[in-house]
Amino acid sequence: MKIKNGSEVTFHYELRDESGKVIDTTYGEEPVHYIHGEGQIIEGLEEFLVGEEPGFEAKVIIQPEKGYGVKREDLLVFAGPDNFDDNVEIVIGSIVETEDPDGELIEFVITDVDEDKVYLDGNHPLADQVLDYKVEIVEVA
Repeated sequence: MKIKNGSEVTFHYELRDESGKVIDTTYGEEPVHYIHGEGQIIEGLEEFLVGEEPGFEAKVIIQPEKGYGVKREDLLVFAGPDNFDDNVEIVIGSIVETEDPDGELIEFVITDVDEDKVYLDGNHPLADQVLDYKVEIVEVA
């Protein structure tokens, strides 16, 4: 069966950054399961897999626009230390959560701290990165 919208797809992947360093892999673990066409995986990978069948193996380069996006300046913000709950540890690299005006949860990474400001980045950690995937389709239903 070929992958099309609504297909239940199971696949393995290995993701490398531009320098060739492995960022993530499912090899040696459980493969990924998703429903094709529902935006459950990045756009570029979903487009690449259309029409493929179990046993298909390939490498693909995904540009930021079809991956985790281009870094958005509007997601680089700062707040005063008093804006955080007492139980939040304000340490560079920590992840803090807040809600947007629609009540959706947003994660920010603390990127810098000074005396009166905590700098936050709401971009995906892989924003602006070219992604090098190796994929192997295991099952299509």
